[in-house]
Amino acid sequence: MQTRVITIGSSKGKAGRFDTFAVARLIAPAVKALRAGKLVAFPTETVYGLGAIATDARAVGRLRKVKNRPKSPFTVLIPSPDEAKRYVKDIPLPAPTLMKKAWPGPVTILLPVAGKFAHRSLQSRALFRRIAPAGMIGLRCPDHPVTQLLLKRVGKPVLAPSANLAGKTSPRCAEDALAQLDGRIDFLIDAGATQFSKASTIVSVGRGGYKVVREGVLDAGAIDRMIHRQILFVCTGNTCRSPMASALAKKILAEQAGCKPDELGKFGLEVLSAGVFTAGGGLATPEAIEAAGELGGNVKNHRSRKLTDRLTVSSDLIFCMGRSHLDAIVRQAPTASEKTFLLDETGDIEDPIGGDLRTYLRTARRIERCLKKRVKENLL
Repeated sequence: MQTRVITIGSSKGKAGRFDTFAVARLIAPAVKALRAGKLVAFPTETVYGLGAIATDARAVGRLRKVKNRPKSPFTVLIPSPDEAKRYVKDIPLPAPTLMKKAWPGPVTILLPVAGKFAHRSLQSRALFRRIAPAGMIGLRCPDHPVTQLLLKRVGKPVLAPSANLAGKTSPRCAEDALAQLDGRIDFLIDAGATQFSKASTIVSVGRGGYKVVREGVLDAGAIDRMIHRQILFVCTGNTCRSPMASALAKKILAEQAGCKPDELGKFGLEVLSAGVFTAGGGLATPEAIEAAGELGGNVKNHRSRKLTDRLTVSSDLIFCMGRSHLDAIVRQAPTASEKTFLLDETGDIEDPIGGDLRTYLRTARRIERCLKKRVKENLL
């Protein structure tokens, strides 16, 4: 059997821009072959990959034979980041942040799967055993237009290790892949040299936090920077509303992560609060301390912080208690408008300063409801 080569064109070291319709016609035989259980090699931004459809046991068996990997699971390639939700229903922190910042791109993310995949079309026990035999799935969304189109057109799970024989160098170009695999695979899509000469970085994410299993294109420091997520709550004096919001957000996020609020750092999360009009250093009001405490939040050690340009720029997500705070931030830093929101989109959360404990509790409960709503919206 001779491997059939489909030539798209060289991109001189990085994924180029292709005519979608023209490429779709060219790769149609490879799409058909993958769906029929054949083996197809194709480019990614890292190295060339070798794909087999996961729903076909014989295709997976052939892939294992070529790679000399009788048991180890293979990574599943997905055409877009949203596809991850088809496999994992409850994606643990901080994977959503990493997916948002690293995908499409050279990062493979290992995630725990609770017995079955999320989408009903993928809930075959045999399929689960092929993809996640140890209860972990490796997902990657490659940053290459040809491969993204291929995966989208196939429409089924595609397993894809690198397109090389065991112990051999991973190929950066079609010629290198063909030199090792000619006659062993059915199709090879030649789209020129890949952008990088390294494999993807592998990051494992679970209830205990995250760990860089293998450095590749990105090192551990780059992953740490990607995963770090700073959430900022803003009010006027930073002694009532925003400290309560920060404390309650920590409680909610810690429950989601399965850790204590002071352990959120190992999930890359930092939750802060600040005031538009404050000199800084002030204590939370006694009523704010008590109201937050009744709902499980802790602001006893809070010290007020003045909102600065640096704090605005460094934050990934900003929630304001009122429209005046949001307007002040956007005036100060117009580029922050895309990451700045009212915590309660229906209107301002009024300042309880000067009110009694019941007023503070009413404010704290409203803040908590809004935080939980933002979690459901996948914004927080």
